[in-house]
Amino acid sequence: MAVRGIAKGFISVGKKLTDVRMEKITTTESVAAGGGGGEGTYWDGLRVSLIRFFEGPPIGKHGVFQGVVFTVFKFLEGEVTLIKDGVTARARKGDWMVCHPGERFQDFSDSARIISIHLLVESPGNAASWQGGPVLAFGAEAAATAGGGGRTRSSGLDACVRRMRRSAVLRRLEASGKICPLGVPETFAEALELQEVVAAFFRRLMSILEPLGMRYAAPLIRDRRVRESRQRLAAAGLREGFSRERLAAECGLSAAQLDRLWREELATTPAQFWNARRLQAACALLQGDAHSIKEIAFEMGFRHLSQFSFWFAKNMNESPRAFRRRHERD
Repeated sequence: MAVRGIAKGFISVGKKLTDVRMEKITTTESVAAGGGGGEGTYWDGLRVSLIRFFEGPPIGKHGVFQGVVFTVFKFLEGEVTLIKDGVTARARKGDWMVCHPGERFQDFSDSARIISIHLLVESPGNAASWQGGPVLAFGAEAAATAGGGGRTRSSGLDACVRRMRRSAVLRRLEASGKICPLGVPETFAEALELQEVVAAFFRRLMSILEPLGMRYAAPLIRDRRVRESRQRLAAAGLREGFSRERLAAECGLSAAQLDRLWREELATTPAQFWNARRLQAACALLQGDAHSIKEIAFEMGFRHLSQFSFWFAKNMNESPRAFRRRHERD
C-alpha cells in the first residue's frame, strides 16, 4: 500500500531508517520460528532506526515513563533503578542498561549523566518481537569485548558509539542541540553512513544480549491467513484506517473467524494489533518536536484533533500535550 506522509509503517515515521535487508531464506509455507538471527524465517524487511541520541542528564529522572522503542543507556555518572514488567535492574557509572519498549518506572540519581540511544527495531514480514528479560544491565567489560576479538579501542560498544558520533548526521544533530534525527538534513551518502554505524552498534549489542536471554525473535505463524493479514496490517499506512471486516474478507473469512485464528496464533486480534501500532507511532512522534499534535493526529488517521486526543487519553491516561511535555528534554 503506497502511502505518503510522516507515518507509514509505524516509524517509517523515523526518517533515519537503518534498513537492514538480509537475504531471504527459502522456507516452507509454514514459516519456522527464528531466534535473534534465526534460521528458517524471513528477515528481508528488518529495519533498525535511530530515533533519539543524546548525552546528558536523563529525561525524566523519577516516575513512570513510556518507552516507545528499544532503549539503551550508557552510564557516565550516577546510577539508576529501573523496573519493567515486575523485573528490577540497577546500573551505575560505567554500566550499560537496555530496556524493551513499553511502560517502565525509573529512578535516576541526581548526579546521573548518560548516553541515551533509542532504536526502533521492526520486522513486519515475520512478526518478530522482543523476548526474554524486559530490562538488563551489564558492565564495561562485556561492552568492551562485544563482537569478539578481545578488548581494544576499536572494538566494543564504545567504539561503535564513537563512530556514530563522528557520522555527519549526528555531528549536525549534536551541534544543533537536537536529540531526534527526524528532520535533520542529510545527503544520500550521509544517510548510508548513518545506516552503517547504527547497524554495527546494534549487531554488537545483540552479541551481548542474546547470551543473557534477551532476543529479537520471530514467532511460528502456521496459518497462512494469519501471516498474510498481519503482513498487510504491518505494512499499511496509518492514515489508511482499519476495517476488521475488509481484512477478514481478503482472507476469505468472517471477522470473528479471523479474530479467533489471530488469538490462537498471536494471542491478540487484528484490531488490538492495529491500535497498539498506531499508539506506538503516536507516542514516538510526540516525543519529537518535528510535527504539531494536529499533524500527528492526521497521520494517525483521525479526521479531528478532538478524536485523537480522546483516543490517546483513553489509552495513555493523559492528553497528547501532557505526554509530550513530560517526555521533553530537561
